[in-house]
Amino acid sequence: MTGLRRRFSQLRSRRWLDGRRADGSYGVLWLTPSADEMKEQDWNFPEGRFLAYVLGPTQHGGAPIFIVLNAAPEEIAFQLPKMPECKTWQQLLNTADVRQTVTDFALGSEAKAPPRSVLAFAGSA
Repeated sequence: MTGLRRRFSQLRSRRWLDGRRADGSYGVLWLTPSADEMKEQDWNFPEGRFLAYVLGPTQHGGAPIFIVLNAAPEEIAFQLPKMPECKTWQQLLNTADVRQTVTDFALGSEAKAPPRSVLAFAGSA
């Protein structure tokens, strides 16, 4: 976790993050399991146990980081977002995997969040 915080300055932000800005950039994008940006009605899920978001790079040319939180007792399928600044997503953290294998995923591909896990992916150009 310390290595992720060092690598991604967006994890150390000391101010509130903006969503999508008028110029198309963003500080944070909240996503549904199908990788669509959440709308007002998507926040009304009292039994929801899945949350995913992308933190935008803080400097030009930096990598976004995609975080998936699954608090459910079962695995949940989700789609990796299609981001214009990325060609692939590299999985850097899976709290359910003791080996912590680094895996590359194509944009838009489907993956599964193990029960009660946290996943982190770095966007790579």
